[in-house]
Amino acid sequence: MKRLSLPLTVVFLAALVQGVFAFGRYNNGRVTIIKLGYFAPKDVKSGLMGGIMLGSAVDENVDIGISVDYFSRTFKKDQIVAKTVSAGGVVQSTVQRTMDFSTHAIPIMANIIVKFSSRMPFTFFLGGGLGYELLFNKETNYKENISEKRFYHGVGWQLEGGAMFRIGRYSWFFGEVFYNEASPSRNKNKNAQGLPTWEEVDFSGVGARVGFRLGGF
Repeated sequence: MKRLSLPLTVVFLAALVQGVFAFGRYNNGRVTIIKLGYFAPKDVKSGLMGGIMLGSAVDENVDIGISVDYFSRTFKKDQIVAKTVSAGGVVQSTVQRTMDFSTHAIPIMANIIVKFSSRMPFTFFLGGGLGYELLFNKETNYKENISEKRFYHGVGWQLEGGAMFRIGRYSWFFGEVFYNEASPSRNKNKNAQGLPTWEEVDFSGVGARVGFRLGGF
């Protein structure tokens, strides 16, 4: 899976996008899914993860589309170095920032979602996606005057499952749990012995999201 190149993935997704939206125009079953939640990857501190999927309803039970998610996690380390009190009793703190970390990721995937008919108020569903994930990391140590940016990329996939509740003729509210599998990498080279080497981040983990499905059947 890791050997799938970025150009091949881009061509695959571009062709799929064209097919999805052509199908959507044909059957008038365009679907928009908006979601937001929390994700805890293995090698990165947990943070918010939301996204949008644009696609088409094949029929009442199957959606296909392209999704773009966004993960964000930031951390800032501040410390109070002095305090003053005004004549009116207002306490003022002088704060200095010593460290600043941020990690952002953008998974781009082709998705399929299958809904299961149910007599209950909820409709259960399973879904999956395959695509490419981009990971950006920046770390700044103001004390040491050191700043470093890193960019990783690689193939990833997701599995999801949850339940939908209809709130209108063409609108649903849903909750889901999902698993993301990806190990984006950088600096692919060969060592002194001629063996391939690289640096990677295990961006695999579980999360939970809520959102809305709009359109379709």
